[in-house]
Parts: sequence; structure tokens; C-alpha cells
Amino acid sequence: MNFQIAAAHGESIETAVSSILSANAETTGFPYAPEPLKLKIVESGKLIAGLVGFTLWDWLYIQTLAVEADFRGQGLGRQLVLEAERIARQRKCHAAWVDTFTFQAPEFYTRLGYAPFGTLPDFPAGQQRIFLWKDLIPAETETMPDHS
Repeated sequence: MNFQIAAAHGESIETAVSSILSANAETTGFPYAPEPLKLKIVESGKLIAGLVGFTLWDWLYIQTLAVEADFRGQGLGRQLVLEAERIARQRKCHAAWVDTFTFQAPEFYTRLGYAPFGTLPDFPAGQQRIFLWKDLIPAETETMPDHS
């Protein structure tokens, strides 16, 4: 065999890789079918905040969250995360996860109930990438054991 590794430029490599993952689902029982979740906030026709993520295997992943500098501190990021969580619950997700950096706003996510579960040190240099997760099933809706 004559294998070659090459950079993929302008090709739909994501589609090809997703196809391979989907084929593996027959073996694993876990079909790879992420459902996109994209939200935006617009002010006077201009995008001022947005969230990009997806749901997969009953989890929400928040890939990107951004708020224009002039609009920070007004709760827009919080509104976007809470709406993403609401949609994720509708999609039967039981948890959410996100990653951020020490130079961004890890405390933003902890205030929303996310808990750290891992870090990647020195990424970028002198900083950390922080991974956080949150249970999306409110305690009052969880099944309680029957003690009768």
C-alpha cells in the first residue's frame, strides 16, 4: 500500500470524516450526528452576541460564546447560555460542557453552575484551558427513590 498524508485545503474533509464516524456507529452503537445549535442577539440590525454549539449523545457542547465589548456586562452571554440549555433540555440532553481559558471568563460559567472537570496547562503559554460541565436536570425533576 502507498499511503500519503497531505494537508486538506478547500476540501470538505469534515464531511468525509463525519461519514467515517457514522459508519463506525454500526459497530459502536453511537451514531455521530451532532445537531447544531446557533443563537444570536441583534441590536439595530447588527450582530452583538452569539453562541455556537451542538447537541450530541444527550449532551450540549458550547463551542463558542462571544459578546461585543460595548455590550458586555448586560447579561447577554448569560441569556444565550440559558437559552442554549433550554433548547438542549428540549432535545433530551442531561448535561452540558464548555471549555474556556484563564484569560477569558471561567468564573462566568461557574456562576451559571458549571464545575471544572479538567485543565490543559500552558495552553497558551502561561495560561490554562479549562473544561467545565453542568447537570441540566434540575434536582426537583429527578426521580426520587420510593421508600414506601
